[in-house]
Amino acid sequence: MRKANAVISHCILVLFLIHGVLGAFNLMGVGSVTTRVIAWTMVGLIAVHTVLGTVLTAQTLQAQKRAGTAYWKENRLFWARRLSGFVIMVLICFHILAFSGVSAAHYRLPQFDVFQLITQILLVLAIAFHVITNVKPMLISFGIKRLKPRVNDLVFWIAALLLVMAIAFILYYVRWRAV
Repeated sequence: MRKANAVISHCILVLFLIHGVLGAFNLMGVGSVTTRVIAWTMVGLIAVHTVLGTVLTAQTLQAQKRAGTAYWKENRLFWARRLSGFVIMVLICFHILAFSGVSAAHYRLPQFDVFQLITQILLVLAIAFHVITNVKPMLISFGIKRLKPRVNDLVFWIAALLLVMAIAFILYYVRWRAV
């Protein structure tokens, strides 16, 4: 089950980066590629990832109960990852609501206010935390050797792409306000 979750996580990450970069170009007015199929495929994979993550978390809680101790301090990163995943689920709902009014021909919403901008920036930050803290475990699950150079490279490029996405939301907000 952990291996399947790792494969699904990898697929989600690839689809997310494609969706995010194409969406950033759309929001900046550089392109007009519809990412709806990618987005809904990703939502389906995220749903499966959430179910698997919930089952694995329940198994962890059962193991802690059997052991008689939870080691909360030692497992802070584990719980931070679970919490960030939950926060992402909530913020994805805001993202879908913010961009579901977009037609295929025009990437202009009836309203993109400060609240929507904040929720989208928070989504990028939550995804950044969740993905960056899970890069090393994902590589380990695939049996990758020599983790340090690969982890550093992946974290750098993922962070750079997430920054582009955050900037695109800000530019879209500024462009929307200017009109």
